[in-house]
Amino acid sequence: MWGKADSAYRFNNQQHPSLISNLKNAYQVKRAREFWYAKNMQIFKAGDNHWLSMDSFLGRFQTLRGVCRANTDMVEQTIGGFTVHIHPLGNDSLRYTVFDIKSRWSFFWHLPFVGNREFKPGKHRQKLMANSKWYFVWTEPIDRSLFHRRELNTRLYNAKKYTGVGF
Repeated sequence: MWGKADSAYRFNNQQHPSLISNLKNAYQVKRAREFWYAKNMQIFKAGDNHWLSMDSFLGRFQTLRGVCRANTDMVEQTIGGFTVHIHPLGNDSLRYTVFDIKSRWSFFWHLPFVGNREFKPGKHRQKLMANSKWYFVWTEPIDRSLFHRRELNTRLYNAKKYTGVGF
């Protein structure tokens, strides 16, 4: 709240295991995971291991639904909407990067008693709320059973593309 100009924070599984564990189970991360498995389904069926990357899957918080889904998980409630990037690391693991920007207009930081002013490069001492970038990074093994789960989800939840069920 005292302000830093354009800060970037990085969280990983070694330094913040419980935070990352909660984020792995967030609804929109599950949907992104399911999307990645759907995107690579044909590669899996062909028996190939040259997996495709996925960039900028938008995980929307969806206000009331988001609050209900997040329940008491403060990690999911705090970051709200974010983007998920999934990149293969070799043949058997994936690197997940969840990226979120908390801007000075964010509901989470838009508090009346905070000096919420724009950053001005020429000004020496500033009290401000600037953009804060959050990166959450972890790796997971590629779970081949999730390809079968994706096919099952396609049959069971045909009207909804990516449900996150079982992911």
